[in-house]
Amino acid sequence: MLSIHEHATLEEASVDLLEFALEPTNWTTALPTNQAPSSVPGQDVQYQRRVGPLRIYAVIEVAGSLDVFLRVAFRAPGLTPVKAADHLEAFLKQRLPLTPNSEWQVEVDERRWIHFVRRYAAARLQA
Repeated sequence: MLSIHEHATLEEASVDLLEFALEPTNWTTALPTNQAPSSVPGQDVQYQRRVGPLRIYAVIEVAGSLDVFLRVAFRAPGLTPVKAADHLEAFLKQRLPLTPNSEWQVEVDERRWIHFVRRYAAARLQA
């Protein structure tokens, strides 16, 4: 069984996990719209890192329509969506800093993972 890589800081985890997740060979297919995101973080520990009690999950998902999304999720005891948003900002700061008016979809699943999802690439061109 694989174990989740542990890091001392969120910044170290960010460098390691984003380098892995943003590599196109590691992109995954997106979930069907009728499937809850709760099944995602537990499936593959390669897409997860740990900083103390905080677990982090990051992946690029390609939908059947060829739309590309970035999903970052956090889980920790007592974690709130507001605190998770602070973690998201710190996690993305070096590689993909948050910009004003950037839109993220936020979901909390039954396993208490807080998911942040946004479009990673521009919409595909239509002929």
